[in-house]
Formats: sequence, C-alpha cells, structure tokens
Amino acid sequence: MNDRKTLKRIASALEAHAPAASPRDSSRTKKVAPKSPIIYRARVAFQCSADKSERATSARRTFPIMGYVGPNGGGKSAAMVKDTMPSLAAGRKVLSTVTLLDPATGEPHENYIRFTDWAQLLDAYDCDVLMDEMVGIASSRESQKLPVQIQNILVQLRRRNVVLRWSAPNWARADKIIREVTQAVTECRGFYADRSQTRDDSTAVKLWAPKRLFSFRTFDTVDFEEWTAGKRDRVQPMVSEWFHGVGSQVFESYNTLDAVESVGTPSEAGLCLVCGGLVRNKPCSCGKDHAAVTPVPVHSHKLLEELAESSVKSA
Repeated sequence: MNDRKTLKRIASALEAHAPAASPRDSSRTKKVAPKSPIIYRARVAFQCSADKSERATSARRTFPIMGYVGPNGGGKSAAMVKDTMPSLAAGRKVLSTVTLLDPATGEPHENYIRFTDWAQLLDAYDCDVLMDEMVGIASSRESQKLPVQIQNILVQLRRRNVVLRWSAPNWARADKIIREVTQAVTECRGFYADRSQTRDDSTAVKLWAPKRLFSFRTFDTVDFEEWTAGKRDRVQPMVSEWFHGVGSQVFESYNTLDAVESVGTPSEAGLCLVCGGLVRNKPCSCGKDHAAVTPVPVHSHKLLEELAESSVKSA
C-alpha cells in the first residue's frame, strides 16, 4: 500500500517538472511538390510497346466475331478500330457505323463504307463489319428488334467471309443472337483522364475528359455469361494489352466524339429503329421473283408526317 502511494508521488513530481511541449512552427515546414504520375509513366514504359501491341492485335484478329464491352470512354471504339486497321491497310472493305478516317489526310478512308441500312449487310461479302454501340442497333430489351433476315446472316458469316466486330456498354445488353455467335469478348477500361483536352476556345464546357491509357483484356464468351467483379479478378484473359492512345495512329483513324450511325431499316414489327414510328410497306420493284418472300419495309417517315398533319387539322 505504501509502495503504491510512493509511486504516485514520484509520477506527480515528474509531471510537474516535465518541460511543456512547444507549439509546431508551420512556417518552417518544407513544402513538398506534388508527385508526378509515376505509375502512369511506368505502365506506359514497361507495358505499352509496339511489338506487344501488334501481337495483341494479331491475337484478337483470330476471332472472326468479337465483342467489345466497357463503360463510356473505356476505349471500346478504339480497340475495335485498332483491330480493323490491318484490314483497311490490306484493301479490305469495311462496313461501319463509326466513320473511319485516313490518318494521312483526315478524310474518310477509301475502303470505309457507311453502314446505315440492314440491306447492306444482306449483300455483304469479303469485308469487315463494325457495329458500334450495339444497344442502339440491336438491344436485348427488344426481342423483335433484329430482323429475321439479319439473324440468318449472322449465323452464316463464315460462308460469306465476313468479320464482325461490335461494341456495347455491357455484355448482356446486346441481342441474344449476336451474343450466341460471338466467339470472344474484350473488356475495355480507360485510365488517367487528360484534363487538358477539356479546355479550348469554345464556349461549350467539356466534362468528358478523354483517357490516355487503356486496358484491353480478351476472354472466352462462356466466362462472360455470368460475369461478376469477383470473377473478373479470377479468370485469366486469353489476350491482355496496355495501350497508350495519345498520339497514336488509332486515335487519328476515327473521331471519338463523332455520332454513331443508326441502322435505319425497320424491325419486323414495322417500327423505325431511328424514331420508333410506324413504317409503310413498299411493293418490290427489283424485278425478281419474291412470291414466297415477304417484302421488306423501306425506311420512311411520311406516315408520321401525315399523322401529324391530320392531328393539326382535327384540332
């Protein structure tokens, strides 16, 4: 008991004679300059090489039907155009909903064909087909949006020597027929936004900063049927690539801010894929014998105009 009281007296004496803590002088604190993006530069230096990029492109091109998925700005269109550039260089025609440019001139490439109508796909042979933003062309939410004729073509692309590449924000959002014929899917992710590209002399405020570094990971379609964040970390990709887009020829081969074309032929239900309005059937005038074939509707908005005029007159 006495020992405990003695220890308390010694502790009190030490606290009374202890020097007071001096306040910190923040004026003498050395200011550290913000660190440079070392991780970004390291990935570019060690992962992004011309040889690795060429090998990754060649590996992805072994799949005649490829899907590209990822968020907006993740590099889906860039990966799709990158894998199509060898076809353009070889003189192969490309039917595309995204405008393909000649990097040397900045004008539309001579082998690029604007894809605006499903009838073009019916006559497609020995070419590449690019369908960017598949949700706007053949979404899984509209089971009757993809015409039967096109469904038959999709399962016979090998006989026509046609290569198909398509993109969508999510694997499950594309039409089921397209998912069934797709042989591989590339998940695209973008990193390190270039904020300097959001400032220019125009009055418009640009909030979407383009990414500089991209990750392209190609998987088997079986793995994507039930895709989760946990599964993404466990599954080993068949092809993996880090791609540095700034200053590349890929970025000069298309305009990332250009509007994607809509395929304008109506669906079986007679609805326009552009505006959702009703479309009239037009008698066939090609001279061929189509006795057993139902005429394909032709894109027209005259019916909508007539309905609008009649509603105005009745009012």
